[in-house]
Amino acid sequence: MHLLPSLLLVVVLLYASKTDASLHKRFVRYPPHVATLSGSYIVEFEDNDVHKHADNLNTLSSVSVHKRLTKAFNGAIVATSKLLDPGILASAPGVKRVWPNRKHKLSVRQGTRGDDLPLLHQKTGVAQAMQELGLDGTGVKVCIVDSGVDYNHPELGGCWKTEGCPWQLGRDFIGDKYDSVSDNPIIEPNETPTDCFGHGTHVAGIIAGRGPQVQGVAPGATLGMYRVFSCEFNGTLYTDDSIIMQGMEAAHEDGCDIINLSLGGGGGWVEDPTSVLSANIVKAGGIVVAAAGNDGDNGIQTVSAPAVGEGVIGVAAVENWNITAVTTLFSTPAGDRVALTSGPAENNVPFVFETATPLA
Repeated sequence: MHLLPSLLLVVVLLYASKTDASLHKRFVRYPPHVATLSGSYIVEFEDNDVHKHADNLNTLSSVSVHKRLTKAFNGAIVATSKLLDPGILASAPGVKRVWPNRKHKLSVRQGTRGDDLPLLHQKTGVAQAMQELGLDGTGVKVCIVDSGVDYNHPELGGCWKTEGCPWQLGRDFIGDKYDSVSDNPIIEPNETPTDCFGHGTHVAGIIAGRGPQVQGVAPGATLGMYRVFSCEFNGTLYTDDSIIMQGMEAAHEDGCDIINLSLGGGGGWVEDPTSVLSANIVKAGGIVVAAAGNDGDNGIQTVSAPAVGEGVIGVAAVENWNITAVTTLFSTPAGDRVALTSGPAENNVPFVFETATPLA
């Protein structure tokens, strides 16, 4: 007598379970310690009919499409009520995946000037490429997604988008007032991507410094700067995934041959939105170079996104000038000891034991 209602209940439960599993795959949930902007999401669509799907999202209550990404990422940046269940976005027709808009910060660090640039060029092969092969980047568009650039610096051209100037591409996406600690960060882009911190200028010098003090890897390249970091607030620069992705898309749209991102963060997964966008740019024929991150001493799986994107060139650094250096502190019955070795990269160099030096 009760068989039919029972079967209907089973069908409903199975359908609900399948629906929940589908939504789970389409909505990315970050761990609690990952900072995100409340009510801000990155939505990826299933196909390239971006405007159709974005218009559909705009019909939803408490949902507003802020920016449509159409060049290398079929998606949109969406603002919602802070109380809206993101599952509503994930269940909308045409939606492939939804990410919370993750915050990023760049801590200000003080350093000292080094005088070993000639040695760096010698060890990395830059001098050989320039002198023997005659390669200096001429004819190549190299674009940087970073904190901006001091384009008035004499060794970086001292100009912006004038005839004969190396800086022919780029713009500002964030302005000077952005602070993602705020619930409603202010985005007021400037007319030019002027650097008020120095990170982007430093990167630009490595890539294309024209000397005489600093000569970059490709001083003859045509350059672009896409500013995605704000000015300093309490010792930190801020941005978020959506702004970084807008800068990347613009660089791709402008025809940049190489897009450099000396930035990264979040989990090192190919499903990260910046990794997905980077992989799409590579598939379209571009070259994306990204920093592996600064967390290598924390162990494996610490490479950040977008460096882990498919086809992306992830760049890391080690301190090794053809010399092996190992220091290990351990305890023995005779007391604490330090095992040291320093010499050519050979396997037959013995350990030398010295008495440990107290750190406190």
